[in-house]
Amino acid sequence: MSAGEERIAGLERRVEKLRRVNERLGRDLVEAEAGRRPTMATPAGRALAKLVAERDGAEAEVAELRSELERLWPENQALRAEVERLRGGFPGLSRRARARLRRP
Repeated sequence: MSAGEERIAGLERRVEKLRRVNERLGRDLVEAEAGRRPTMATPAGRALAKLVAERDGAEAEVAELRSELERLWPENQALRAEVERLRGGFPGLSRRARARLRRP
């Protein structure tokens, strides 16, 4: 054999050895992946728990705001009636006329 043929034979042996190592590593990787538990179940559960907690917090806030709104509603209606009383009739008309005359 010449030096070139020996070099080619050596390279072919090396390539064959690398292919075997590559196949073995591939099998190990596939087996490791197949035996591993799914990783997305835990983060999905955490995300769901976080969303449920946010929803519960939002519901509590809405309930609190609704009770405050119910408390303020009669006051709002009373103020609206007072505004209508002050604007309406002859006293309201004269009050607005005086306000316009006082403007610069």
